[in-house]
Parts: sequence; structure tokens; C-alpha cells
Amino acid sequence: MRKLNNKGFMLVETLIVAVFLVTIFSILYVNFYPLMGEYERRESYDDLDSKYAIYWIKRMAQDSYYNLNTGAINSSKYVEFNCNNFTDTNKKNLCLETMKRLENPTVYIIDYVTTNFKAKIKNNEAFDIGIRDYLNYLPEYTIGSLNGAKYRLIAKFHNSKDDNDFYTYATIEVKRNA
Repeated sequence: MRKLNNKGFMLVETLIVAVFLVTIFSILYVNFYPLMGEYERRESYDDLDSKYAIYWIKRMAQDSYYNLNTGAINSSKYVEFNCNNFTDTNKKNLCLETMKRLENPTVYIIDYVTTNFKAKIKNNEAFDIGIRDYLNYLPEYTIGSLNGAKYRLIAKFHNSKDDNDFYTYATIEVKRNA
């Protein structure tokens, strides 16, 4: 019997497998690379430190000694959290000390449904791009809170680690009888 020359067949088979693998890896790269960008962009959203810090700000905002101007929230769509709104001096001093330890974050109190606040700051240059991006990341919350919360805190925290300055963002709902 005469043996056939299989060298050409092996070359074609290797090329087909190589093209198949390149195609698979390019599909994976095209689908995976944007996810990495989204992860890197959102890694400072709702991290553990920010959630913990905003929890304590929430506790202060829910305090009965905190004078929350709900009319201002309805008209201007937000108010900034301010320790001077405490009617009790001890609570005000505790608030000031807490905010100082948190490196004086910017905290907004808005309506639970974020639609109006998002529309207000969409092209407003008074708000930095980081808070606008964070709000675009958040869902609309149009249904309402399951526990009856009427307001939402949105905070921007300044952090310093290893000579790097960066900002993190967090949100939490506030249940108040105001």
C-alpha cells in the first residue's frame, strides 16, 4: 500500500484551529474589556467605607433634634446636610466632630425618587462630574421605599490613601417623620 502525504492536511488543520482560537479570544476580549472599564469606573461607588460613613450620617439626619427643611427639598429638589441644623448643642458638636473625622463630605438630602434631582443636576456645572456620574449609575427608585423612607442621602467622600486622593460615593434611604 502506498502511504498518503498528510503534511498539508496537518498544516490546514493547525491553521483552522488557530483561526478558531483567535476568533474565540477576540469575542471574549470585545465583550470583557468594557466590563473592566465599568468596574474601574464604579469601584468607588458604594464601597464599604462609604456605606459605613453614610450610615452614621443617616442616623444623624433621622435624629429628632435635626431640623430638616422638607419645603426646600420639594422646591429646590435637595438640601445639603448641615450640622448647624441641630437644635441641641451636644448633638451639633457630635455632628461636627463626626463630619470632621469623615473629612467633611458633601451630603445631599433629596427626595426618595431620584428623578427630579437627576434632572436638576444633569447639566448643572455647580455639581461636579463625579456626583453626576454617580447619579446616572443609580436607578430611578420610582416605586418607593419598602420601609416608608421619604428621603435619600447622597454623599461624596474625600479619601487619602498612600499619597493618592480620590473620591467615593454612597447613598442610603432616610426614614423620617417630617
